[in-house]
Amino acid sequence: MKLSRRTFVQMAAFGAAGMALAACAPKATPAPAEAAPEAAKPAEQPAAPAAKEKVLLKYHIFWNQPQACEPAFRATEEWQAIEAQGYEIEFGTGRGGDAGRTAVAAGTPPDVGDLGPHFDFILGGKMMDLGPYVEASEVVKPEKFFEGNWTNAHAQWQGVQYGVPAHECYVRRGLNMNSRLIGEAGLDINNPPQTLTELFDWHVKLTEFDSAGNLVRFGIDPYDAVGDAICDTDGWFLKEVFDITNAFDPATGTFALNDEKFVEAVDTMAEFIRHMGADNLQGMRSVEGQGTWGGSYNAEVQAMIFEGYWHPGETVKEKPEVAQYNVATWIPMPDYRAGDKIQGFNGHATGLFLEGEHAKEAFPVIEMLQSKAICDIIFDTIGWLPAFQEYIDGVDASKFPGLQFYLDSAKSCTHAYGDNIIPIRSFISTKGYQYEEQVYRDAMTAKEAMDAWQKDVETEWEESGWKDKWGQA
Repeated sequence: MKLSRRTFVQMAAFGAAGMALAACAPKATPAPAEAAPEAAKPAEQPAAPAAKEKVLLKYHIFWNQPQACEPAFRATEEWQAIEAQGYEIEFGTGRGGDAGRTAVAAGTPPDVGDLGPHFDFILGGKMMDLGPYVEASEVVKPEKFFEGNWTNAHAQWQGVQYGVPAHECYVRRGLNMNSRLIGEAGLDINNPPQTLTELFDWHVKLTEFDSAGNLVRFGIDPYDAVGDAICDTDGWFLKEVFDITNAFDPATGTFALNDEKFVEAVDTMAEFIRHMGADNLQGMRSVEGQGTWGGSYNAEVQAMIFEGYWHPGETVKEKPEVAQYNVATWIPMPDYRAGDKIQGFNGHATGLFLEGEHAKEAFPVIEMLQSKAICDIIFDTIGWLPAFQEYIDGVDASKFPGLQFYLDSAKSCTHAYGDNIIPIRSFISTKGYQYEEQVYRDAMTAKEAMDAWQKDVETEWEESGWKDKWGQA
């Protein structure tokens, strides 16, 4: 019979208690007429074995928000079931950035988790092939996830599964609007803008300046939050909105970043910032609490924002008095795409680090992250959702104003976009941001900027060696 660790400890404790009781029993007195025979020495009892030290499983992530979830995580049956097998889970948050990259480069990564640049680690040969684990798992199966999430760059590369969607990885596209501010501007929240032309009209009506010409409030910053996503975990916003299909041709390994649609896209978005004034916007952003990714929306100096599904929940947690006015709808399209409804399936994945000391034993943590108990804690505490379809089907959207749109949109979108699996993603993004700014500051025309972007990316593609590697792949 195999004894579990728990059973073994219980038996050891029972044995020790029995010995203690025996020591308290009265001893027999030998007869006085005869000398008592020398008592035989009892066989020496072996000392009770020391409890075996638990194996430390290092589970680290780059976000800070889930730190608030830790006590509830540890109280779940799923977490305790892993630790009952002789493990202790070390939950580390805020472990991304330079610290995460340094740990991976030094060969001292965690066993399991998500440190942020997951795709870079995959390309660097730092992540474990999860194929055998997925094949043996009853929980983690491709068909249980949204396809775009299962195959995104942080999860899959050249047909090998290096990550499983987890923590935060549901749909990425929506226009969130403050109904109070929109009503005060004389606009109808029930008839939101469907095209970028209409959105610009709303933007103008919602943007206010003081007597000195300083920006007081604005409609929307098109490059805030997911609007600034270029070839990253949140997709490629302009490429999707303008339906640019030839940005990168995986068959030939070539780029078309100076396509006329890209030129139109950056010029269109620049108009929103030109109306406010680039320095005006930068000055407003510099005020504490009025930054990007929801800060200015929470402060009610920005009336609309391009965000993913997480916006409704995070806003409730961060600024409930503003969240009550949140309404979400489809991303407005260029005039030639009026009526199209787009959604992005992308997001983060969790994997096993090849050089993690106990990485081979840590896949149960990835399975645990798909459980209802863990997903409930993350959703209730932060407002994040997984890409696990079974869980999404049971979500109560009434908790967070605006969330119902996102739940419906996954099934009712007319165009679904996935990831952009390109090895030099970080370079493309960095250069893209720089050239976008050159355009809205009128330092370059949109055509000049896109031509320069194309040239820079082609040079990096060649000098990095990927141009030759791609041909051989």
